[in-house]
Amino acid sequence: MLADQIPGKLIHQIKNYYGIWRQLFGPRFLIKIFMLVSMPVLLVGFFFSQARCAVVAGDEVVAVAADRETAMAAVEEFISRREEAAGMPVMLFEEIKYRPTWRLTDAAGKEEIIRGLSRHLSYGYKATGIFADGKMVALVEDRAAGNRVLHELLHMYSEQGKLEVSFKQRVELKPVALGDREPMSVEEALEHIRFGGSKARSYKVKQGDTLWDIAAAVNLPVEELQLANPGLDPEALQVGQEITVSPTSPLIDVLAAYTDTRREEVLYRVQEKVDKNLFLGERKIVQQGQPGLREVVYRVVLENGVEVHEEIIAEKIIKEPVPQIVAKGTRKLLAFRGGNGRLAYPAAGAIVSPFGTRWGRFHSGVDIAASYGSPVVAAESGTVTRAGYYGGYGLCIDINHGGGVVTRYAHLSSAAVKPGQKVERGQFIGRAGASGHATGPHLHFEVIVDGVHKNPSLFF
Repeated sequence: MLADQIPGKLIHQIKNYYGIWRQLFGPRFLIKIFMLVSMPVLLVGFFFSQARCAVVAGDEVVAVAADRETAMAAVEEFISRREEAAGMPVMLFEEIKYRPTWRLTDAAGKEEIIRGLSRHLSYGYKATGIFADGKMVALVEDRAAGNRVLHELLHMYSEQGKLEVSFKQRVELKPVALGDREPMSVEEALEHIRFGGSKARSYKVKQGDTLWDIAAAVNLPVEELQLANPGLDPEALQVGQEITVSPTSPLIDVLAAYTDTRREEVLYRVQEKVDKNLFLGERKIVQQGQPGLREVVYRVVLENGVEVHEEIIAEKIIKEPVPQIVAKGTRKLLAFRGGNGRLAYPAAGAIVSPFGTRWGRFHSGVDIAASYGSPVVAAESGTVTRAGYYGGYGLCIDINHGGGVVTRYAHLSSAAVKPGQKVERGQFIGRAGASGHATGPHLHFEVIVDGVHKNPSLFF
């Protein structure tokens, strides 16, 4: 019963609510709402459609155009005419802005806007500055010219593209107001950067000139000449060739790098070993050393054409070196007598002719400078075995020291000992002279061990 009554009540309630809604929000109300919302929108749209465009330079209105497109076209035309007249880009010193305006005055045409810009707008011609580490080093017309300068500067040291080239400094191109300055040509900017602003002087090579002659003539180091003349080959100067001889102080430095593969000798080591059969001071090569061979890759860096750095980046041994083995003697000449095995010096002068090959002949001793008649003493204790003339030796004294050791004193002017006489170390035995085959007074001194001549200098 209750379930049958619920739908009827709901329908009745809905009808009541609908009646109330129609009384409050009928069709006219909806139209009012639409009008209230749409009218402001339409008015704003109409208002903006009547707006014009003010051309503003800095904070000053230059002209009022009919629309933004007309204003922008006039500004572009103004810039284009001035760039065409000067052949250079124009730089505006004030910012150009475009603002809507509702002035009721007549809109200005393009030519009127251009005249207004001419009266009110400040401008200058725009050049390109070449900067190195933040400092401007040259001024050229535009960015294209700046790029040509930098390209030519790098190419100058690249050896036709064979080397890796870069700038040592941080190099940039920036727009710069020209003002009263004149831009440089590409050639002028190159010379200015290479020579630090000084005027380059040249020298014409003459017959017989070398780079070292030219450097001395202009009072410059050879390195400076090479720096001023990239790619110059000192060994291939041509008569009439012009060489730059100005001292240089480049405003931008160019680094060039390349790899160089070389084959080089590897030095052998010298190893020493003791040989008790050799006398103290004697040396004998047991094994001849042989250098090895290696292949080395270098990275070479040049600054403005002059080598400044070289480092090894790879290395390969092709042939190992063979060490040289040298035997070194420890045997004392007269060890049986004790002491250090050294001989006393037989005369007062210095050695003027050494032991060994001399003038194509073997010199079996040493020649000691001595004036005629100066004293000669025994180099060690022993027994005199000869004291008389002996062929080319002239007047000669031999002393046997035992152990197979004999000393000989030749070209004497007189002898103070006789064969069979015993003498002591340092004892006076005779006087120096020029007997025998001698060109002048001196002492010829020999050391003979077991019948073999040894270098006396080893035993003093």
